[in-house]
Amino acid sequence: MRIYNIFFLLSILLFSCSKEIDEPINNTNIITTSGLNFIPEIIYCNVGDTIYFELGSTHNAVEVSETNYNTNSSVPIENGFEFGFGESNFIIINQTKTYYYVCTPHLPSMKGKIIVN
Repeated sequence: MRIYNIFFLLSILLFSCSKEIDEPINNTNIITTSGLNFIPEIIYCNVGDTIYFELGSTHNAVEVSETNYNTNSSVPIENGFEFGFGESNFIIINQTKTYYYVCTPHLPSMKGKIIVN
């Protein structure tokens, strides 16, 4: 009876820990702030990845268009992400594109990109 219980427990453990080979792997990336910089300034990731923002008390993160990014404007894009000063929050990447974001009071110094494959 004892051998049967051990076999049963091992079977449960084996099947509950298995993972299909072709299952996508989702990663978590963390963006922090240091001085007047997002760290890292550029992240390369994949659809399905999570991007976690840990902002300093004097920093926000606002998603902007490429044009606004290039002209140092902080006008947010419609339906973009926007995290307040000192906020810790995340987004889950749901499409292949480049996400541009800025810290409103610290333009033109503080800008970042999330480039999605």
